[in-house]
Amino acid sequence: MITVVLFNFEAGGYRNGAFDMQPLRNAFAVLEARPAVVLLCEAKYYRRNEYEGLRLAEQALTEALDAPYTGLLGVHQHGPIPPAIFYNTDLVTNLAWPGDDPHDPDVFADQRNVGRFRANATGVEFGAWVAHFNARSGAARLEEAKLLDRYGKDPLPFVGGGDLNSTASGGHFPQRDWQAANHHIRTHKGKWVDDGTPEGNWEADTDALDHLIGTWDPTTRRRREGSGYHAIAELAWRDNPDLVIAPSIIDKPGEGGPDLIDYLLVNDAMRPRVVASSYQVHIPAGPPFPSDHHLITAEINI
Repeated sequence: MITVVLFNFEAGGYRNGAFDMQPLRNAFAVLEARPAVVLLCEAKYYRRNEYEGLRLAEQALTEALDAPYTGLLGVHQHGPIPPAIFYNTDLVTNLAWPGDDPHDPDVFADQRNVGRFRANATGVEFGAWVAHFNARSGAARLEEAKLLDRYGKDPLPFVGGGDLNSTASGGHFPQRDWQAANHHIRTHKGKWVDDGTPEGNWEADTDALDHLIGTWDPTTRRRREGSGYHAIAELAWRDNPDLVIAPSIIDKPGEGGPDLIDYLLVNDAMRPRVVASSYQVHIPAGPPFPSDHHLITAEINI
């Protein structure tokens, strides 16, 4: 059994021109199990000064969890704030990582930020990817989702996740009040729908997530089509329909309420290995928060 963690670490701990990894230590201090794989977003400036930020994050995780962690830095097309994967070398071995040079012409776009690993105890191999979708455009998020859809039906078990900057269709997920959201949130994360009135109606832009996991059908209470992925949050809800799926971001003024935009996904091959009841959004008791996103965990039998 291994634990997978998803965490959007605000600005990667980079504040006022220096790295502060204490919030990272604080976020992981709540965990009882030492995770095998950590999917981390916002590794801001981690390449600078010979990967200073990456090494400091490795050190912080190693100290907080009393286990050895190595980081694999990814790439991001929107600036020096890439995602990264950290793995516990006692538990898993990295077999492949496409490199972290965003200008390398020999790496295809659908192979970036995608790794292959082996569980040390069992020898089982699996894939893992981390993503940070575009924060401003639903159309761009859909194109980013299409880069990852090939792994949904891959025979290799895959787990992936990240700040996907949007939610999926289905009323069982947290719902923003889009009429109360400001113009920024509406135009970046929502979608205007012509409902026959002069004002129209704003709703969540779910196209990217729905492309990966399928569109929710409220009549059959099932997903239609999709690329072969499954949201672990939804698997947990299916096992326990009384479960209230928690949002993954803190409530900020003008956003219409918190939302679930950080997702852990598994493909068809990985789904039987997921311990759905283990899914948890770790919400701190109160400020100061380690990040503006909450840490998410799940266990996989691999």
